Amino acid sequence: MDRLPTIEDVRSARATVDRYLPRAPLEWSPLLSRELGGSVYLKLEAFKPTRAFKARGALVKIASLDADARRRGVVAASAGSHALGVAFAAHTLGTSATVVMPRAVSPTIVGVCRAYDAEVVLEGDVFDDAEVLAHRIEREQGRTFVHPYADTLVVAGQGTIGLEILDDLPEVDTVVVAVGGGGLSGGIGLAVKSGRPGARVIGVEPEGSDEVGRSVRAGAPVVLERPRSVADKLVARSTMPMSVELGRRYIDEYLTVSDASLEAATFELLDRLALLVEPSGAAPLAAIREGKVDVRGRRTVLVTSGGNVATPVLARILRERTS
Repeated sequence: MDRLPTIEDVRSARATVDRYLPRAPLEWSPLLSRELGGSVYLKLEAFKPTRAFKARGALVKIASLDADARRRGVVAASAGSHALGVAFAAHTLGTSATVVMPRAVSPTIVGVCRAYDAEVVLEGDVFDDAEVLAHRIEREQGRTFVHPYADTLVVAGQGTIGLEILDDLPEVDTVVVAVGGGGLSGGIGLAVKSGRPGARVIGVEPEGSDEVGRSVRAGAPVVLERPRSVADKLVARSTMPMSVELGRRYIDEYLTVSDASLEAATFELLDRLALLVEPSGAAPLAAIREGKVDVRGRRTVLVTSGGNVATPVLARILRERTS
């Protein structure tokens, strides 16, 4: 296991993130605040060039490579958004990238990765299948593997979101964030707890893919036999020891939400707030709508972590709720 990131790592990562990425806004929602009886804010990561937070960690990791490593290039496994982040970062920093994704990934994501000059390889049904092939490419071609979450620098890059939240809302009480592999939540938890120890950081997983919460409770990675969810970016069979330890230290609570709630939250964000957010990024609102997070009288940030929703999924969600 890589060493755990520190707050100094996150602060150092910020210089790279700020150089290459626009600042994601923290937007107060008057509608949600009035309805829920608290001050509700949305951290809008869907405004990143790749429409997700993943470019942060990818930039920090690839920027750390020496000239020889950049000459050999990088490789990554991803359910979609991390591949976009790595393709963008490699293109921006002048190196080559190979990204391996499950076969069911959106053709649009494949097209954008190729537009950033990345080589795209499709393999298997879930992230774990793609990861096996990515590591083989790492060994055979000498590329640097950019892990989507279990890497010190990648987590530090994602943690810059927490620093920005503290800048814009120093008195934040609660941060609610979706959990896939655990790198985003762990990095944000580290940053927020370092600046505001009393704030609560809550991780939200799909009911059908709650491997991180289970692993933290067990004290070691737990393997799910058949993970599944409409929130495809949050689906994996297991996690890594780094995420388990980050979760143990910095996440106050793990919650699960149903696919129906994830779809309803995706629809609500678009229909009522004019925000295109994928089901994975809608998980924080889904947890609130299920009554699992009480925001009354509190300053609460919902990290809306991405907008890369497949068109057929979005069309079905809209059709079922408007017909």
